[in-house]
Amino acid sequence: MNLNVSIKNRTLKKLKKWFDKISTPYFVVVFSIALGIIAIIYSFAKDYIIAYGDAESHLNIAKRVINDLTPGFAQLGGIWLPIPHLMMLPFIWVDFLWRTGLAGSIVSMFCYVVSAVFIYKTTELITRSKIAAFVASVVFMLNPNILYMQSTPMTELPLIMFFILSTYFFIRFIKNDNYLFSLIAAGFFGFCATLTRYDGWFLVIFQALTILIMYYRKRDLWKKMEGKFLLYATPAFFGILLWLLWDYLILGSAFYFTTSEFSAKTQQANWLAKGELPAFHNLLQSVAYYVVTAMSNTGIIVFSVALVGFIQYLLARQDKKRVLIGFIMLVPFVFYIFTLFVGQSVIFIPHLTPVGFEWRLFNVRYGLMAVPFAAIFFGYLFYKSKKPGKSILIGLLLFQFLLFGIGYSKVITLADGTVGLSHAKRPNAEYWMKAHYDGGLVLLDDYARTMSIVRSGVPMQNTIYVGNKPYWEQSLAQPQLYARWVIMQKDDAVWKHLYDNQIVRGRLYKYFKKAYTSPEILIFEKID
Repeated sequence: MNLNVSIKNRTLKKLKKWFDKISTPYFVVVFSIALGIIAIIYSFAKDYIIAYGDAESHLNIAKRVINDLTPGFAQLGGIWLPIPHLMMLPFIWVDFLWRTGLAGSIVSMFCYVVSAVFIYKTTELITRSKIAAFVASVVFMLNPNILYMQSTPMTELPLIMFFILSTYFFIRFIKNDNYLFSLIAAGFFGFCATLTRYDGWFLVIFQALTILIMYYRKRDLWKKMEGKFLLYATPAFFGILLWLLWDYLILGSAFYFTTSEFSAKTQQANWLAKGELPAFHNLLQSVAYYVVTAMSNTGIIVFSVALVGFIQYLLARQDKKRVLIGFIMLVPFVFYIFTLFVGQSVIFIPHLTPVGFEWRLFNVRYGLMAVPFAAIFFGYLFYKSKKPGKSILIGLLLFQFLLFGIGYSKVITLADGTVGLSHAKRPNAEYWMKAHYDGGLVLLDDYARTMSIVRSGVPMQNTIYVGNKPYWEQSLAQPQLYARWVIMQKDDAVWKHLYDNQIVRGRLYKYFKKAYTSPEILIFEKID
């Protein structure tokens, strides 16, 4: 009996020694790079990299900056924020990386690696435990939804990276307000977050409010507060100002991103008209939709453990700054609950969405922003637990990964990209065009995603779309001026201008012949 106990103790000591050895940022970098590469290879082999329709749109925005009929930074547009597209520029000029989506995968994987390291560092900052920090990074690194999305050109991983970087440095400042470098760094990465996704706007607002809360009761320190507030807010809010100015100068309205026909608000208005915006002006539904989506992305077991860890953290009186840190960590939840409530975003998830809706799976990737929260507070509970509790937590974590592995817990972001509303359609017209295209300019409505430019084989500089002025406007009235090919989908902009207008339709048939016909898509080729 004593021998067995002795062997168990020696085994535990060896395991602890091994954990201590690998619980370093260096090993986090190595593991995350290895996992990231494996995930990209898998997605590439399965053709999942550009499964999302938005994935190609992000690639095309970056491509048009350097290779387009009218190239330049104006091609960044005024809806999606620019930093993810700017990060792709060093890779997007290689056609292979553009057409495969790997230009975006490289960026997302870099962000994944940095995020894993700073989830480690943030957890270590809170717990002062390297092992707990390593456990938190493992929760993040092995999350299959994170692994899939880091293999795509989507913008979630760049946002997560900037969110974690800004949060890490801001927590350093909260813990010691003399760390001015940390405050400046938090402001800089907050600036980057505000130009990555609109979630970043809430992050900097919450961090700015936190600075005010830190000092509002201490009137004798208000001067100090003013200086630090400005030190943070100047870089952090400059990104928002830049974007408003950009939209005003390029597109004529500072709020083009929220008022134009291409904005999320307009898209949500269409869902509302159908009676399919379930969380609109319903706080309970808004909370339910985001919490369930967050749980589906993190895994129900990991999410539940993290929630217990978060509550325990808030009750830990020895950390006097815990409420302020918790306030920052909840930003993703507040942002998505708010935008769901006001109708600026929509999520369809099978667990909650009524069966009668047209679609029941859409935008579930928004729950990815809860994964860092879950990872950090899973790590915190691990830190607070005694040895039996630690063993149970590791067992629960392994069981969660098993549930993902056997398919009981779906990789819901992949499901949305392959069978949900977010998936990129592959019409037969796309295959036809790839087989028959032999040069010349192609007029099409890229916003309607009539077909994939990436997959069709058409060079980007040979397309005419809404961002190519004056070619676009002139071609909608006189298609023969520039285009050799005209591709239209029922009710898209090209269809409405060329096919629904009888006068222009006559001009279309005078100069073009119908080369491909389907119930939804028509392709015309210019008559030689």
